[in-house]
Amino acid sequence: MSLFGKRDNAASDVTKLANHDDTLHTVLMFHKGWDISKQEEYVYKFHHQRLPALKPNQISISGIKLTRVEDDVIIEAFLRSSIEKAVSFDIVDLLLVDGDGKFLAKKTFDLTELGEIPALSCMPWRFLFEEGDMLAESIPDEGWKIAFEWKRK
Repeated sequence: MSLFGKRDNAASDVTKLANHDDTLHTVLMFHKGWDISKQEEYVYKFHHQRLPALKPNQISISGIKLTRVEDDVIIEAFLRSSIEKAVSFDIVDLLLVDGDGKFLAKKTFDLTELGEIPALSCMPWRFLFEEGDMLAESIPDEGWKIAFEWKRK
């Protein structure tokens, strides 16, 4: 199931915004297939500005919003990269966890549709967790986080 869409900002607009403590801020970009209103763009910009800086060479996912659709949950999140070259994802396992680290939901997503995330950038995306992906009886409206599930090799 595919969700989402907006324009892709030019990669040449990406600039390195380094802090005195060697952390980086990312540039907000939108997927070329997304079509969002100016109001939605301002909301994403507001959330993006509130994100903490990243250390160099990090990949991060940060939840923005939870929306319930019947027994399913849609999570809007920022995929962030402080790597100085474009990155792309294939198959990724994501977890929803509560404030105590308890697993609330788990699902495998194919992110090839996302395409490349330009260097030093941040891109919003939506993730549908269906009823069968839930590991807890309920998902709280607040106090949750989305995280990559890292597998040991």
